[in-house]
Amino acid sequence: MTHHTKWRLLSIAMYVIFVVICIIFKLLRPADIGWSWSVFWYIAAAGIAYYFYFKNVAYQEVVYYAKKLQMNRSDLEAIVPNRKNTAEVPDPDHPNIFSPIVQVPLAILNRLSDELIKQAKEQEIPPFK
Repeated sequence: MTHHTKWRLLSIAMYVIFVVICIIFKLLRPADIGWSWSVFWYIAAAGIAYYFYFKNVAYQEVVYYAKKLQMNRSDLEAIVPNRKNTAEVPDPDHPNIFSPIVQVPLAILNRLSDELIKQAKEQEIPPFK
């Protein structure tokens, strides 16, 4: 199973659990809060699930290429030197499943991903799946 499939299934499962909980406990009934708010919260939850999927796949991609290029955390920090003090970079030696949600901003992942993909192509490393 590829990383994309794993995170896609996990995101879909989270959304389905959200919908089931809302139906069972009657949390977002249109009769109680109106159609517009019901639709809003279901779409917002779908957006959050998609963001969770996208950010985790981007995190796994950076970790994959960093490992293949034999880079460590300090090498990745050198690629993005101008970042906030609170913005961390992934640690390829110790990847954390919860790190991409809070500690690693998407902008950092995007910059790292662009640079690592470029280096991986130069060294003919197989693409991330």
